Amino acid sequence: MANTAQAADNGAWSASPTKQGTFTARQYFFLELSPGATVKDSVTVKNAGQVAQVLDLYPADAFNVESGAGFALRKRGDKNTDVGSWITLDKTRVEVPAGGSVSVPFTVTVPKGVTPGDHAGGVVTIEPAPAPSGDNSQIQIQRALGVRTYVRIAGPLTPALSITKVDLKVRPARLPFIGQQGGATVTYSVRNSGNVRLTADRIITLDGLFGRTLRNTGRGPIPEILPGSTVVLTESFTKMPVLNQVTANVRLIASEGKVDTSGSATALAVSWVFLFLLLLIIVGIVVAVFWSRREANLVSQMAADAGPLSPTGDLL
Repeated sequence: MANTAQAADNGAWSASPTKQGTFTARQYFFLELSPGATVKDSVTVKNAGQVAQVLDLYPADAFNVESGAGFALRKRGDKNTDVGSWITLDKTRVEVPAGGSVSVPFTVTVPKGVTPGDHAGGVVTIEPAPAPSGDNSQIQIQRALGVRTYVRIAGPLTPALSITKVDLKVRPARLPFIGQQGGATVTYSVRNSGNVRLTADRIITLDGLFGRTLRNTGRGPIPEILPGSTVVLTESFTKMPVLNQVTANVRLIASEGKVDTSGSATALAVSWVFLFLLLLIIVGIVVAVFWSRREANLVSQMAADAGPLSPTGDLL
């Protein structure tokens, strides 16, 4: 399990890169270094409460949560192999006075032989583990905040983003022309096979059998995807036809690296309620036509059995 990186403020305390002189405050650390380089920086923790706050700090590798591509940091005790292993904190526990702040220096040392491109990690501030109460039925909650740390290692950059799979699930409308019935869910997998963290704009269209566009998301951003990560993203739509073949076309476009990748999937929209009612209508029409013709035949037969009529209307 991982501590998902949250905003740098949870109401009880905040954590952020230490402000440097008159420069604009940083939201995260971004370092451009070469293999073997060492750099120092610090994280500042501010206490928004009315009492002193004791917090633990630890470095961690970053990763994308597979579902939704959220940025996350490894939990305490997990083995770090990337940025989390490059960071050495001067302190791993601090007491922050009420309304005050504490800055914790740290050192980033990049090992030799590290691959070029973007590497990600962070510094996590977390409440100390609560003491065991002996009641196993209680849920223990620890709040945590992560400060992102991006390190770009000098060397060739190779942005590469691709859609590896698209799935489409369609829920057809039960009956036509009645409200926002039915819907569709498009799930697509995206892999960052390059060495640069990337985001992109996605465009998803749902097209019918004869090319008519049923739904279109327009252009909008997807979350940032770290190098080597594969994530699964989902988009939901309302209102679908009662009967059609639907094709989902997913396209990702990013100016960085000139990324332009696409994928598609097809599914049938079949409303069994609509087909059943349609069948009832067809059966009703067939039965009505049958009885109408049968009655006409009976009338003709009765007239034939009665024999020809005289000019005065009497039977001959």
